Amino acid sequence: MSIGFAKAHVKEKCDFFSFYEYLFIGHRFLIKGFSMKNKKTIYNSDEFRKTVQCLTEKIREADELESVDVDKSFQDVMKRVGREKKVPHRRHIYRWSLSIAAAIALALVMNWWSTNVDEGTELDIALLNDTTSICGDEVILITDNQAMNLKNDASLKYDTLGSSNIQQYALNTKISQASSVKNEMHQIMVPNGKRADITFSDGTRIYINSGSKVIYPDIFEERKREILVEGEVYLDVAKRKDCPFVVKTREFDIRVLGTSFNVCAYREDEAASVVLVRGSVEVTTENKSKVRLAPNQLVDIKGNKTQVRKVDVSEYISWKDNLLLLHQRPVGDVLKKLERYYGCKIRYDAEITTLSLSGKLDLQTDITNVMDNLCLSLSLHYTINDKDEIYVSLK
Repeated sequence: MSIGFAKAHVKEKCDFFSFYEYLFIGHRFLIKGFSMKNKKTIYNSDEFRKTVQCLTEKIREADELESVDVDKSFQDVMKRVGREKKVPHRRHIYRWSLSIAAAIALALVMNWWSTNVDEGTELDIALLNDTTSICGDEVILITDNQAMNLKNDASLKYDTLGSSNIQQYALNTKISQASSVKNEMHQIMVPNGKRADITFSDGTRIYINSGSKVIYPDIFEERKREILVEGEVYLDVAKRKDCPFVVKTREFDIRVLGTSFNVCAYREDEAASVVLVRGSVEVTTENKSKVRLAPNQLVDIKGNKTQVRKVDVSEYISWKDNLLLLHQRPVGDVLKKLERYYGCKIRYDAEITTLSLSGKLDLQTDITNVMDNLCLSLSLHYTINDKDEIYVSLK
């Protein structure tokens, strides 16, 4: 978590743990820093620096605590306060007034810090606006100033030092002048009709569907794991309590510690979605509204509007196993998925768009076999022209 999070945390995310810890720290600091008898400041700059550093760590840690930890921390703090030397009633009130002032003052210090300290290498969503488009017939990987074509179904693996097996899947290599991605970042673009998967340096595995782009570092930072996504991916996130995993898209961010979930965020689609398989995720939209999902829940995101519903997750993640499981799905949606998966053009009559389809389609077979089964189920008819474009209509 970057230090820049401190400002927002003070404004809107300050939980019981952080509040009472800061209050106690301020209480101790003011008691030590002021002479009640002489009414003059004897504050120590080293102690102040250490206090601010302590606050920084608390802010970094507080957001990841469970409620039971918060309760325990509150009780511990109150015990510590109770062990303070007994003082007359008026002096007690005076000291606690100063404690509150100290907490506010230290919060202001953190506010200043957050606006004046470098926030590191937080990924900018603008990187998804890179002029390099998802096109062509091959998977493209850009690393440093090189671009290379990869085999379909490439399975890349990075170790903790950033070394990888990229060359095992490389078809060719050339110098790239198009990408705006920083040198330490890698960018993979998977065109329609292709797939790929990556095991990141932390052990997290991502499956990347057709027509998708992912931007990621070869090595994650010690306290931050972030990637950018456009299109559809499935992630099985390696659990690290001290380091959340953040997926950023154009419309929303997803924050997790260790879990499995599917993200669908194609630029050309009207709505995006997140489906949770296990664990817990928090989705933050562009207007900063938050949605927390439980397993077997899906959130539809359209602009700043969200809708959560219970689903059969297998329908939404089966693509990574080369299957399409369907239950009352509109034919128009199914044909769009097939168009991306096989990298072909599929046109159809408007009257068949809302017909519903249930069953299983094996995507390891040729597109003609898939279309045969689909049309047989719904009494549809399809043709393929000399440009390999498919047209579907009622019989």
